[in-house]
Amino acid sequence: MGSDRDQDFDLVIQNAFVFDGEKKLPGTVSVGVNGDVITRLSSELLQGRETIDARGCWLTPGLIDSHVHLYDFYNCTDPAKMAYYLEEQLPGNLRSFLEHGITTIKSVGDPVPELLATRARLAAGELVGPLLLMTGSGISAPKGHPGKTVYGRNPWYRERVGGEVDTVEGARATVLEMAGLGMDAIKLLFQGGCACHGEPDYKFHGQVPIVRLKLDVLAAAIDEAHRHGLKATVHTHEQERAIEALEAGADGLEHGVISDLISDDRLIELLLANDASWVPTLWVYPTPEAYKNLATVHAAGVRIALGTDSFPPTAIIEGFSFDSGTFGANSIVEGERMAEAGLSAVEILKSATSGAAIHLGRDDLGVIDQGKRADLLLFEADPTESVKNLHDPLVVVAAGRVEVNGTC
Repeated sequence: MGSDRDQDFDLVIQNAFVFDGEKKLPGTVSVGVNGDVITRLSSELLQGRETIDARGCWLTPGLIDSHVHLYDFYNCTDPAKMAYYLEEQLPGNLRSFLEHGITTIKSVGDPVPELLATRARLAAGELVGPLLLMTGSGISAPKGHPGKTVYGRNPWYRERVGGEVDTVEGARATVLEMAGLGMDAIKLLFQGGCACHGEPDYKFHGQVPIVRLKLDVLAAAIDEAHRHGLKATVHTHEQERAIEALEAGADGLEHGVISDLISDDRLIELLLANDASWVPTLWVYPTPEAYKNLATVHAAGVRIALGTDSFPPTAIIEGFSFDSGTFGANSIVEGERMAEAGLSAVEILKSATSGAAIHLGRDDLGVIDQGKRADLLLFEADPTESVKNLHDPLVVVAAGRVEVNGTC
């Protein structure tokens, strides 16, 4: 901090109380932004071509949802219906993230052609929304989840999502393809119900039998991801599958353990040894086991990254009895459920900012500091005191642009 009275910034947020993604800063701070980058933090007033008076309000980094599904896998059953979704519904869904303070999302298993096109449209300014990170195809076994489950009645969509492999060579080829397309990480889907690998003995939510990914295929995909400098995050439900994924080198667990209570010290030891992240997704799986297991891994010092497993409100998953909610609003619900599991408001904020950024492998996100991406939120009440204060941000700045503009 220091004197910058003579320097003009594109945008200045003046006199805010600040949570910088890791801690509260002392006093009040003025933040100067040029382009899409934070260029100055100062205890003095700054000069800006656009200035927001934040006196009495709280500034945080933009929030990150590390687990979303962006497209409507239920209704997009042919090119015409996908085109309708892309033109008529996707813009509002992207806007909804911003209105709730979500400035970065990570798609973990969506159709690759649409992902690439959406990212290009966002870059060109044809769409307005959060920073879109992606894994591309989720790698799973043939006749596994999600191909046989949520995409089971939509073969057109299932073909576009792809990612079903049953050999080491196929796994490596899929990772190589995703890396070549510029994906930000690799996701694998791994679940099962007994000791016999590859058998259709595990039922997805008690509905249809599915096959789980073979261990050697899982390990090969993780190894190939690491060869290309990409993190590999793995969908798990049971403790034994989570342990096997971590033994294979997983960098994160999507859902973690939701169907049984953690009872094996190896799980915690491997999470810490891998520096792996736990993405709770309590929004979609609010099981008693999931709440207790989140408390357990958090108490052990495992990194938590907020993620919901949200999908478009028009999509339907048969067998689930909950309202699909709204993009962005679901992320705040996730935070509230994490509070019910015993995490403090500061810990939840970290999971949605600096912790999530580490999980995503992005050192330019999740922190208010010079040189970081200018994703910023302004709240009337202190969000470090209660996660409920994350509702309805007054101001949302995404990549240096004011997208929601209220007043303190």
